[in-house]
Amino acid sequence: MNLKVLPALLTLPLLGACAPLASLLANSESDGPKPRSAGPLIVGQTWTISGPVDGRTVTQAVNITDLLDVADGTASVNGRDQADAFSTGRAGFTVATYDGNRRTVRFDWIAENGATYSCRISSLLAQPYQGELTLKTGGRTATGTCSAVSN
Repeated sequence: MNLKVLPALLTLPLLGACAPLASLLANSESDGPKPRSAGPLIVGQTWTISGPVDGRTVTQAVNITDLLDVADGTASVNGRDQADAFSTGRAGFTVATYDGNRRTVRFDWIAENGATYSCRISSLLAQPYQGELTLKTGGRTATGTCSAVSN
């Protein structure tokens, strides 16, 4: 056997070992990057929040179109837009916030009548998540329970 061919033959098993890695890299490139996430929130999700408060049951969908860093964690809407929406009572406004330090999720929204709702979940073990629902309207506050599930 020619000594020049021997090194090439010895590298053949190494090339075969690279095939699974190349396959994994090709799949991840074709799938694109994973969507941004913060705790249980993932860009592209829709969460359904519901629960009884003040003698009636409310339901709200919260879309996670983006995730941005805010003062109390990561939210689906930036802090300035949140402040503007809640100070003006912009009906239909929704936001989801994940606080990684406390491992809590909060869903806030403004109803058509200007009432504000907040579903705070502090146990993120299994969906549907269970938490406390707070309603603020006309200078008064009512509390109830809420559940949140991603679709």
